[in-house]
Order: sequence, then C-alpha cells, then structure tokens
Amino acid sequence: MRRQAPIKRSSTGQRTIAGSKSADVANLDDRPLSIHITRDGKHLVVPLPYELWILGVSSFEVVRTIECANPEPSVSEGAKDGQLWIGGHHLYFGSVFSTALTKVGSKLGDFVDRVALVRPGVLCGVGATGEILFDVDKETPLHRRKVSERVVTGLVNLDGRALWADGSATAWLIDPDRPSGYTQLKLRATSPTEVDAEGIAALGTTTTGRAILCARDGAVAWTGKHLRVDGERFPRLAARQAAPLACGGDERHVYVLRPKGLLQRFLSEQPKPPPGEEDSFVPLPEAEETRLQWPASCMLVLGTGHAGARIVLGGPQAEGMLGRLWRVDPDALTWQKIAPGKRTLVEPRPAEPEGSKRPDFTPTRSKLTGAPISALKVDAVLGADASQVFVTHGHGALLERPVVRRLASDILPGDALLLPAMVRFHEGTARPALVLWPGTPDATREPPPLRWLAWADNPRGWIELVTPEIRKQGWSRADVFPLQVAVAAAPTVAGNREPIPDKWVDPELFAALARECKKLLKVLWE
Repeated sequence: MRRQAPIKRSSTGQRTIAGSKSADVANLDDRPLSIHITRDGKHLVVPLPYELWILGVSSFEVVRTIECANPEPSVSEGAKDGQLWIGGHHLYFGSVFSTALTKVGSKLGDFVDRVALVRPGVLCGVGATGEILFDVDKETPLHRRKVSERVVTGLVNLDGRALWADGSATAWLIDPDRPSGYTQLKLRATSPTEVDAEGIAALGTTTTGRAILCARDGAVAWTGKHLRVDGERFPRLAARQAAPLACGGDERHVYVLRPKGLLQRFLSEQPKPPPGEEDSFVPLPEAEETRLQWPASCMLVLGTGHAGARIVLGGPQAEGMLGRLWRVDPDALTWQKIAPGKRTLVEPRPAEPEGSKRPDFTPTRSKLTGAPISALKVDAVLGADASQVFVTHGHGALLERPVVRRLASDILPGDALLLPAMVRFHEGTARPALVLWPGTPDATREPPPLRWLAWADNPRGWIELVTPEIRKQGWSRADVFPLQVAVAAAPTVAGNREPIPDKWVDPELFAALARECKKLLKVLWE
C-alpha cells in the first residue's frame, strides 16, 4: 500500500506535503471552492472561504496564501501572466506573486459574485442583482443590467464571450460587441414550461473550447461549433445524487462530478479507427461512471498535455472542517458503463379558473421570540437536559437569532437546532461549542451544511468558527481544525438535515471535556 508523504507546516502554520517533488495529495485549511490553472501552466489557484491558495502544479507545494474579505471568492486570471481578478462581495485585483489585494471600482456589490476576463481589459461580472461588463483599465462599466434577486450557478469565458446561468433551464451568452441582446443556450430536450429540475446548475468548458451545461436532474449537454448543442445525455440518477458539483472536459470526454464521490464521463467524440483496423475496432462507451477515493466538490481537467495526471480534484475532509486536493489519471480508474436514460418533458398545465388555486399554509418553520444566541450562557448549554432542544432560525445574522427551548416533537422541518457540544481544538484546548443544525422541508435537495460556534477569549462570547473570526482571536485555522467533537445528544427531529456522525455523540466524553475545560484559566465564562 502506498504511504502518504508526511505533513509538515510552514512558519505560517499552513499544511504542505513534504518528501517528494511531485505529490499526489495536498492538504488544505478549508474546503476548496474551485480550482484554476494559470496561463503559463505553473500554478494552481484554489479559492477557499476568505482565502486564496497558490500551489505548484506538479509539486502541490503551497507557494503562498492570500487573505480576502469574500466568503466565496471567484477568480479569473488577468491579461498578463500572474494577474488575478477576484470577485465576491467586491472586486479585487491581485497577483500570484504577492499577498496584497487592491479593491477596484465602486457600486459593484452583487454584480461581481462571479467574474471572468472575457477579453483583455474587459471583465464580465455576474451576481445576485445583475450582470456587468467592466473596463478594468478605466474602471468604468461598459454595460450593466439590473434584475430581481437570483442565485448565479455558473460563469465561464467562451472564446471572448461570457456564458452564465442563473438556475433556470437557459444559459445566457453575453457578447461584448453586442451587449444589448443576449443569446440563449439550452438543451434540446427542454420542457416548454419552467421545470425546476431542468435548471442549469453548473457550467464548464473543455480543453478544446466546448461549453458544458449540467442540469439539476443529471442531464448533460455540450456544444460544438457555432455554439450549437452537439450532444446530450440523460443518466438515470436519484434526485439527491443527480446534482452536478463541477464539470470539465478534454479532447475526448466530458466529465461531471456529483455528490458522494461519483464521477461520470460522457464521450464527446468517438476516435477514428486506425487504417486497416476498421473491422476489429471497438468503439468507446458512450457513458461511464466511477467512485472516487474521496468525496470531491470541485474539479479541473488539464487535458492530455499533462501526462497521466489529467484531473485535479478538490473536496472536504475531516467532516468538512479541512480540505484536500489530489490528482488522478482517468485512464487508471475503474469505469462502469451507464445505461442511457431519457428526460420526460413536462407540458404546460391548462389554465386554472381564477380562485381555484389554493395556497398551502402548512407551516415549515416556527415563529420564535427570545433572547439572541449571543446571550446564551455557557452553563445553560453544558447543563441542559435532553428532554428539550435549543431551537433558532435558519436565517439572519447568526448571533442575533432568537433561541428558545422546545420538545423535539415540536420541531418543524425548516427550524435550525443548536446542539450543545464540547470540542478540543487541534492545538489542544477544550472549549464549549454549539453545532448549528439547520433543516429544510425539501427532501430532494442537499441539506444545509452544519455550522460551528465556540466560546472565545477576546472578547469572551460565542463566535462562529469561520476564518475572519478565527483571525480576530489571534488563532489560525491550523490551530483550530480538525476538532475533536463530543455532542451531548442528537435528537430525532423533522426535516431534511445533514446526518450527525455517530462518533460525535458521546455523552461521557462531553462530560469529561466539560470538567477539563472548567479547570482551565484561559477559557473563562460567567
């Protein structure tokens, strides 16, 4: 069995791989959001929440990290090698050779959630409230369109034009030469009426310039010349397994990454048989799938110019507290053929008589009034009995949400729970903690992720364990994660929720860590 090279830490506490010049795995301090390669092919740019990591392509060695204020930064390389445009709440300019960032422009909020440099000097931004074409030299908008609030699911540069999707069944193409009119791009097999499952949830490109469209129901399409849809596939997948997380492609295949480490590939171009071997030539399968070694959430397809390691994958580890990058050779994976499927189109419903449609007033979340989470006493958390649970809202500023105690049987699907916990940081200190356990009434979607709160020192109080708050305490993510977790109890309640790992539920360890914490002078509360 192959052994992983030992993990070492730099002077800044970053995790790197020591040993060989070419590593197959790199450990990250948070979950990766996407993976990009610089134009010169020397560096990987990996956005993490509130941070960018620059790594060597072949060595996976961490070159530097760049702190940023965006919780989900998006990245596009500039016109010159090494330049970076970073989107999110605001637009920033940086470089792979420096840790400094410069804020650019004004009044760009919610227009630059995702960014792509479509031409030298022209940046396309797409966000919750509209799209913008921005002259980066003059720092002035060339085109701006404002819309009602939405969620952007993808933005890619497509041969000098910007292709983006907002979760509907149609992707839109912006041409800087003709910004007043957008071009529609959608699957041929699309229902004449709006169907949520047919919405485009991920966009990508191949190394040969094809556009890739992936829908929530698992459907995949790719374009050929003149931006016409060249191929469509409809694999048979359960609703929870069908959601595309990332996509990409090379000269031969289109790859789609799905939950729980499922990687599918679809043949975009059948190779021609060698001369004289036409009779013995065996065509390649049209669709295949494999299970990866670890669950992945993002992917970069490098193409055949990078020897065998043509795909770089990224995903969470340690229950999502940390991240990981690794590379694979698709030809070395064990693939299984996929049975072809078909999309069932939905016809428009006949118009209903006025007043015949009745709204559904079934409550999905509780109306709560009470003291905010910030006022919750540690002793009330550690000494809480298991007959009732702490309930709060699933939306709003976290520490300002009201919290009350209720019976587990009274919890509604959309309520969020606060589970009392004790944690031991990676550096060794035991602290009181809370696990925010949100839920949703929609059983077909992935449940909302868990969130962590811990008792802090300066000032004393609850903080969410996210990078900005960790920095304010003078800690690093390497000091905090991974956590040793002990949850007092995990009740059975209504709603689609992320499962609580069985190993976390340990009342005895919870009590032991609480006793240990009370003896520490560095962790104090009233």
